[in-house]
Amino acid sequence: MKKTIKNSNEYEKYFSHLKQISILGSIYKKYLSSPIIFISARFFGKDVIEIGSGIGSGLLGSFPNTVKGLDINPIAIDYCKSKGMRAELINIDGKFPISDSQFDCCVLDNVLEHIEDPQKTLDECYRITRQGGGLVIVVPGIRGFNSDIDHKKFYDSIDLKGLDVRWQFLNSFSIPFFFKSDVFSRLIRQYCLIAVYRKI
Repeated sequence: MKKTIKNSNEYEKYFSHLKQISILGSIYKKYLSSPIIFISARFFGKDVIEIGSGIGSGLLGSFPNTVKGLDINPIAIDYCKSKGMRAELINIDGKFPISDSQFDCCVLDNVLEHIEDPQKTLDECYRITRQGGGLVIVVPGIRGFNSDIDHKKFYDSIDLKGLDVRWQFLNSFSIPFFFKSDVFSRLIRQYCLIAVYRKI
């Protein structure tokens, strides 16, 4: 779900890009950021789905028995399945292969900034989330955003707060520090904003 890809070469190229995560990056994702995101999502219930789960280096891989993943990259989906993760391919039209109101919370961890127009993705999250369920969105800070040429749209706290009127904005904070800081956003690539919403 990280990007719109038109042919198999692009799928392979982006899969290889995702596989380049460093050991330190993997440790950071598994033991710091993913648990924080998971706790935020489980506040809404036990059924959690990660949209744009990639190769399972985030929430899906950290909590494979609890979290389901969706992605547009068939190579990434096959890889996740080979590792025993529950992952499914998003339909070519962008529709999630999930029935209405099946999940307590949708998570988009460093996904939204890759999408030029996120409306379809937000519509699908709304459709598959139960009433009163949640949406957890994680986006990079300034340095993280500028470090990837595939990033298309930057989101700050104000953007996240007014993202979609169908979702009640509950709170936002940063990882790894919990407090928001423009200075750290500019200096630290791992700095991200987390926004938590409830389905109205």
